[in-house]
Amino acid sequence: MRYDVIIVGGGPAGLSCAITIGSAVEHEMEFAKGKKVLVIDNGNSDLKSAKLNNVPGIKRGTIGKELLEQIKDQAKEYSCVEILEDTVQKVLKNSGFIVQTASGNSFEADVVVLASGFKAFDIEGLDLDVVENPLSPKPGRVMIKTNKNYEALDKDGNAIENLYIAGLLAGFSSMFTCAAGSGVQVGINILNKYAGKPIVIHDVP
Repeated sequence: MRYDVIIVGGGPAGLSCAITIGSAVEHEMEFAKGKKVLVIDNGNSDLKSAKLNNVPGIKRGTIGKELLEQIKDQAKEYSCVEILEDTVQKVLKNSGFIVQTASGNSFEADVVVLASGFKAFDIEGLDLDVVENPLSPKPGRVMIKTNKNYEALDKDGNAIENLYIAGLLAGFSSMFTCAAGSGVQVGINILNKYAGKPIVIHDVP
């Protein structure tokens, strides 16, 4: 099966990226017409164990697990977004990307977003520059180096076109708003490339 964008990770960053792209498709923006997004989620988001007291617009004391389900439901409201419970084991680069999962699924995509968190990175097939995350208060957390557009760098410092990194794996602090905002920005960067110019997606009453 082929998708335009595959997002690896169904936490705040990955889902925010999917919602951003989905909203552009729903707005029938010419450059986004017909785009299909697949989110592959292994169910290990740290948000599941959180209680949120300092997120703008979110009621104090909100349980992270409940919020995560709300965000998933919001993403599913866009018909172009699919969410699959599975674990990505390998990503291969050819003219686009091949994404292989633990259950034996194989998907193709033009764009891949890695938003799988910072506890470890064990996806095979890519020669990425994985380093320690300097913004983590705990040792052993990782990030993948990127260029200014959040496209991944290989170990020689070369950007891998259309392979984006979002959230904590991109070096952001372990805060809900930081992770979600990173996913939104990556979504916008992808849409900018489709449009060939900077875009925003605004709604008015």
